[in-house]
Amino acid sequence: MIGIVSDPTFMDHNTGSYHPETPIRIQYLHGLFTTRGPDIMMVDPVAASEDDIKLNHQSSYIEQVRRLCDAGSGYLDPDTAYSELSYSTALLAAGSLNRLCEMALKGEIESGFAFVRPPGHHAVFEKAMGFCIFNNVAIAARKALDAFGVKKVLIVDFDVHHGNGTQDSFYRDDKVLYFSSHQYPFYPGTGAIDEIGSGAGEGLTVNCPMSYGKTDTQYMGVYSYVLRPVIKAYQPGLILVSAGFDAHAQDPIGGMRLSSRCYGAIAGLIRDTAKELGIPVVYTLEGGYNLEAQRDSVREIIAVLKGGKAPQIEPETWPELERMITVHGKNWAF
Repeated sequence: MIGIVSDPTFMDHNTGSYHPETPIRIQYLHGLFTTRGPDIMMVDPVAASEDDIKLNHQSSYIEQVRRLCDAGSGYLDPDTAYSELSYSTALLAAGSLNRLCEMALKGEIESGFAFVRPPGHHAVFEKAMGFCIFNNVAIAARKALDAFGVKKVLIVDFDVHHGNGTQDSFYRDDKVLYFSSHQYPFYPGTGAIDEIGSGAGEGLTVNCPMSYGKTDTQYMGVYSYVLRPVIKAYQPGLILVSAGFDAHAQDPIGGMRLSSRCYGAIAGLIRDTAKELGIPVVYTLEGGYNLEAQRDSVREIIAVLKGGKAPQIEPETWPELERMITVHGKNWAF
């Protein structure tokens, strides 16, 4: 059984007429669930408490967002728009992901996908960034550790942009492993291969930066030869996936060349590895700005989560991947 949060309420975060992170993203995805079989459980959105948001964000910043939204609309940073309903919608985004994690950990669902906005992985402790207001996946990881009995969490981020906010949240933390495949150099400028964590968290940040134009076979090399052994070695109690679809070849912002099938192949690798170890997997929406490409990629992932056969894409090795294996192999047995 897959738990799905998909609701028109997430269109209430109004970013304006020309913003790429448009409410229509939700409309396109919600249409996938107008007819659903017995293997889909629709889960109502639920708001996070302010205390939940404080697990990962500064109190004064949370209050600033609430106050600004109460007053009208504008920008929290040059990229991140807000409107009167953005604060309440952001609470629903974080809370709905928390709810799916709780359900997965209790065995009520086998996996989940939160189709929520605003996205989150760029938001840092004290400010918004890159279309993101609150860091949904970081909040969910902390909630799982603090309230749901999980000892370790692994976050997988395949958005084309590096999730600097998520990395910052756990860079010195020994309870959360952050894995990111991303275009580099690219916005936001973080995610170099030698950013591996520090202190208690050394080795628990696994960055896989890739130059412009990488393809399905090259991505599958990263996921087959880096992520899979990391999951097996780390053995977390929960896998969270920051699912951005802007590495798709049709995306207007990213510079990668992935097909929709590749997202299904990645989902299959994560599913099969997690299943071997008995780990629940919960996804949350991040970027993706070609509506058709995002919808088709999500359809591929949902088919895999339902138990369908994942697309078979032969992994490729190349010099950048070999360097990833060398660097990260110092901490993980590849």
